[in-house]
Amino acid sequence: MIQIWFVLGIVIISVNGEQTINASCECGIAGYNRRIVGGTTVQPHQYPWLVSLMLGPKLHCGGAIITDAHILTAGHCITFGVHYRDLTVLVGMHDRLDSTYLTMKVTNGIKHPHFTSNAVRDINDIAVLTLDKKLRFSDKVRPICLPDNNFDFRTIPLTVAGWGKTRQGALTSSRYLLETKVQIVTSDRCRKSAIYRDNLVPDTMMCAYSLGKDACQGDSGGPLFSTHRKTFNKKWYQVGIVSWGIDCAMPDYPECGRPTTVSMRIVGGRRAVPHSFPWTVAILKNDRMHCGGAMITTKHILSAGHCFKWDNFKVMEVLIGLDNMDNLKNVEKRNISSVVIHEAFTSTAVRDENDIAIATLNIPVKFSDTIVPICLPEVGEDFTSRVGTIVGWGRVGVEKSSSKVLLKASLGILSDEECMKSQLSQHLKPTMMCAFSKGKDGCQGDSGGPLLVLQPEGKYVQAGVVSWGIGCADPRYPGVYTKVSNYIDWIMRHSADGIRCKN
Repeated sequence: MIQIWFVLGIVIISVNGEQTINASCECGIAGYNRRIVGGTTVQPHQYPWLVSLMLGPKLHCGGAIITDAHILTAGHCITFGVHYRDLTVLVGMHDRLDSTYLTMKVTNGIKHPHFTSNAVRDINDIAVLTLDKKLRFSDKVRPICLPDNNFDFRTIPLTVAGWGKTRQGALTSSRYLLETKVQIVTSDRCRKSAIYRDNLVPDTMMCAYSLGKDACQGDSGGPLFSTHRKTFNKKWYQVGIVSWGIDCAMPDYPECGRPTTVSMRIVGGRRAVPHSFPWTVAILKNDRMHCGGAMITTKHILSAGHCFKWDNFKVMEVLIGLDNMDNLKNVEKRNISSVVIHEAFTSTAVRDENDIAIATLNIPVKFSDTIVPICLPEVGEDFTSRVGTIVGWGRVGVEKSSSKVLLKASLGILSDEECMKSQLSQHLKPTMMCAFSKGKDGCQGDSGGPLLVLQPEGKYVQAGVVSWGIGCADPRYPGVYTKVSNYIDWIMRHSADGIRCKN
């Protein structure tokens, strides 16, 4: 195991009332996806070491077989609210609709002991997963080789492959395994971009790029690999692991891997890719971050009741299509003409009940690449044990200031029973839900923002509204959210005059 860290540590890729419907758009489509761009379909089982890591029905990451019991992937694939036990490994797959592949469970996952992350990049982004059963090698299932220290891949075309999404805004991942060729880029060239100059660690990262070709969402953790003349090009070696990067297949942003996020009331989060959650809005009061919200129609914002109960909405401003508070170019600004707070809203010193509100904009907006409404869940839909995402610009700690950029964090959604076992139990109601992951939470300023869940068909739905909690990221007190699925009829009734997208 020590040798694996040494060898790959220096070669990691930096790689129902009546409602107007706009049938030309779809709600809940994320504005950013990681996928193989500019790729071509691989011959079936051409790369028998490739596996996909699934989070429920969703393609989460890639990986490579290195022994009959171990998968090499990225450390960030088992971080930020995702535990290795949450994953299943699909082995020997080419066509995702063909059921002849093996489905394996993971019994252990070890990240590099020095794995660290900031809002942009991951360092020592490597992990080894242990499978629950030994693999039987065949033409369809085979490990990839690890290179010797003296192998030089700088002038050799490299392959990156995966089942990730194939174009910006695609709803689903690729059906077939795709590959593309990239070339290693020198650290000096990679550092011409300011964001890489400040975040690239040459000893443990490398950049690879080819114009119009790249790896994106769903390909994270997958291998960057190649043959080598020292073995007469007969064996394939893993050169790197898809780790992080900025956007997909963009000039001057070579493949270093994976973007990240942090947010409004969000502690322990990471930088969200700009406009990747294009329904999220910032509600300012006297030019300061006040609350979050989510677009549900061209003129309606879903938020929390407590955001308006004791404050005058007439002094508030809504920023729509926003990413960075310091860059308001192309951001739509609106005032609020009216607010409806749920008629059964009540509040105590600790908690708010029926904490939901709809704010109406004074002038509707037009949907675009950076302004998209969020989908609503089904009536009574249950999200227990799902992974939720919170986003916003709120404080990044109890005593800290608001974030300038949109942040995100992944949280595990608890069952009602698990929620009631917490120290919040005496304050909880059936209309509330809890979510928690160690070191992550929403904080002041994130109130009213959405708790999002990615559905199998590739759309986000709003499962909750950030409501209340005690402290921030305190393990004794999970964050509490208003259950949106309990209020669908109320939401539809009070937003009936807005234009929404089809679900």
